[in-house]
Amino acid sequence: MRGSVRIGGPLAALLLIAAACGGSPTAEREDSEGGFGGIRDETADKIADINSELEGLSDEERREELIAMAADEGGIVSVYGSTNLDEMGPIIDEFEDATDVTVNYYRANSEDVLQRLIEEARAEFRGVDVVNTNGPEMTIIDREGLFAPIETPVSEDITQEGVLETWIWMYINTFTPAWNTDAISPSEAPKSWEDVLTKYQGGLAMEAADIDWFATLVKDYFVAEKGMTEDEAVDLFKQAASGGVVVDGHTLMTELLAAGEFDVTASPYLHRVLQLKGDGAKIEWEPAIEPLVARPNGIGIHSAAKSVAAALLFTEFVLTDAQALLPELDRQPASTAVEGGGLPTEYENIVVDAEAVVDELDKWSGLYDEVVRSSGEEVIED
Repeated sequence: MRGSVRIGGPLAALLLIAAACGGSPTAEREDSEGGFGGIRDETADKIADINSELEGLSDEERREELIAMAADEGGIVSVYGSTNLDEMGPIIDEFEDATDVTVNYYRANSEDVLQRLIEEARAEFRGVDVVNTNGPEMTIIDREGLFAPIETPVSEDITQEGVLETWIWMYINTFTPAWNTDAISPSEAPKSWEDVLTKYQGGLAMEAADIDWFATLVKDYFVAEKGMTEDEAVDLFKQAASGGVVVDGHTLMTELLAAGEFDVTASPYLHRVLQLKGDGAKIEWEPAIEPLVARPNGIGIHSAAKSVAAALLFTEFVLTDAQALLPELDRQPASTAVEGGGLPTEYENIVVDAEAVVDELDKWSGLYDEVVRSSGEEVIED
């Protein structure tokens, strides 16, 4: 169904934070209004104490000790995440089989995960131990003081860019244009981002909340590499949206592409394109449009986690054993210990700078809202 044009979800989440905390998220980490500052220190101390106690153990011995500690905490870990159940489900099943620790998983889109965390902090409700979601939302959560510092020996295998003070890359989402092969012949397929945005007037679909994708291409490709001014680059996106369609959600957008509802999509997730193509859908993404835009999905321990050992156990499992499952789910592992893991090297890619996007979220949300409105059509919603 179609809904009215709306401001992207990340901006709505930012406005919620501003209402809760009296301003926009800043580069300086703050204690949440819910009063988790003191608890955050306690959680950090517990993580440090656990690491000190387990220092020198082998990987297998460390896991066995964490399993025992998690059992003492009650044998349950609460996880909030934006990873689809089709993908997180197998990871949770393997974790529960390996550890006998039960996972309570709340799944929602990244904006709703962020909103729930902010609301729980305001209410001083300690409902979650581990969070996994997109990089920009992870950055906002961190700046609100809702992550504890994390130190784990398993981070050594994660791609260097992906190890931060309070959260670690779990996998890498890749944005890539795709097209319906019934509508676009191989000779008509795009060869550049310029082709994607100018060649298919009226047949292009864009996603309603891809602010970070948009900001990254404007700054790091069209301005930095192609020498455009920022205004020129933004106008290119507005022209692309004019007469096209805007869709709320990457999964819906890619499924509608496969159904022939439009010719080209600008920013579907590569893993979903691969899944549908593998199922026989008439869609294609190769030859790849470079640079690919890569955005990390991260994992972190909540600053008010009740089950700290279980949270560390789950986080370490996701960063080790689960990494080998990700390619089977068409996800790009963050671990370089997995063949093909880390940032893809066979293509030129640009990584979304989550810190920079969040710093200027008001600006980029406003500009992308102008792009969305340039379509002149209502946003297509599920």
